[in-house]
Amino acid sequence: MATTNYSYRSYSMEYGTFVGLSWGLLFLCYVEGISYNNGLLMMICLLLCATSLLLPFMLALRLNRKLFMIGEKLSYMQGLFFSFSMFMYACLLAGLVTFAYFQFLDDGSLFEQLNSMFTTPELVSVYQQIGMEEEYKQMLDILKDIEGMSAFDKALGLFNNNFMFGIAMSFIVGWVASYDLKKVFKK
Repeated sequence: MATTNYSYRSYSMEYGTFVGLSWGLLFLCYVEGISYNNGLLMMICLLLCATSLLLPFMLALRLNRKLFMIGEKLSYMQGLFFSFSMFMYACLLAGLVTFAYFQFLDDGSLFEQLNSMFTTPELVSVYQQIGMEEEYKQMLDILKDIEGMSAFDKALGLFNNNFMFGIAMSFIVGWVASYDLKKVFKK
């Protein structure tokens, strides 16, 4: 039986906050790991990457189990709406973290470090040896263009990336949220 109340909508905001926090922490660990050339932060970034991928599924399954305990379940459309809403709240929170980082904390250190990494003589010689000088110049031009963008434009670009990821993942997470647990837990 599909649920007729809309209590799952409040869960989408709560769970979206958790997913958005994990995305924000992932972003901060990544950029600080690159900016300060810190291996520990890059290792934490890998852990947060796995957490950020698994967390939406775990939260959707948690909602599904909560509804199962009271004898209800979401239809696929309700599960899709739940997961889409959850990812949109996550995108908003991660976008705010990204904007705050570029507006108040960065001061150009990320792109300065990226520029110094990409202009090392070893990397330049590797690109020359494999015949990709033109692509290397294009990469540096793109990096310079992104560096010249405002904090809002950088955050908007990352928000769009998260938005497209959220749309793609909504279909799978919606299925997890609406899966019939009676097949698993036979009474």
